[in-house]
Amino acid sequence: MTWPFRRKTNLAYRFLISSYAISTFSEGVIVPIYAVFVQDIGGDILDAGLAMGIFLITQGLFTMFFHKLKWNPRYRMLAMIGGWVVWLLGIILYLMVSNIMTLFLTQILTAIGNAIANPIFDEELSDHTDKEYEQFQWAIFEGGNDFMSGLAAILGGLIASLFGFYALIWTMISAATLSLVIILFYVRRFKRI
Repeated sequence: MTWPFRRKTNLAYRFLISSYAISTFSEGVIVPIYAVFVQDIGGDILDAGLAMGIFLITQGLFTMFFHKLKWNPRYRMLAMIGGWVVWLLGIILYLMVSNIMTLFLTQILTAIGNAIANPIFDEELSDHTDKEYEQFQWAIFEGGNDFMSGLAAILGGLIASLFGFYALIWTMISAATLSLVIILFYVRRFKRI
């Protein structure tokens, strides 16, 4: 038996976990200072809680709604790309957030993008795990996301304290764009649409 770290994982798996880790980083940079961001646009702690609640409830409801349907493989990939694009647009809208209502709308759009893309992504990742090392590869995925969230929290606080929220949002947009580009390469290389 080969040690799983040394065993070469397939390229599709590496594309997928790289893209998701970068998307986790993109969302994670604002998490530790989210309440400060909300206060900066005139909100308070209750508004921060409402915004996060709106995001999670919207994502949950739309995930169940969109994925109640059976997707044909061609449309599944288009839906995943579309979800990633909607998610990226939601992140770009953070640049225009000036009050609580625009924040709520941004949260809804970002949540809808996640709701469309994430379950399809999970299915794709599952299809590309090596069955012999499946548990370990899921551990890499989950642990990698935790690692990226931690790194994002540290860097997000640092970027916001040194350069402000505008620079932080551009960091989010850059990482989200890179994540989408990796997904597009994945689809082009491994899927026919």
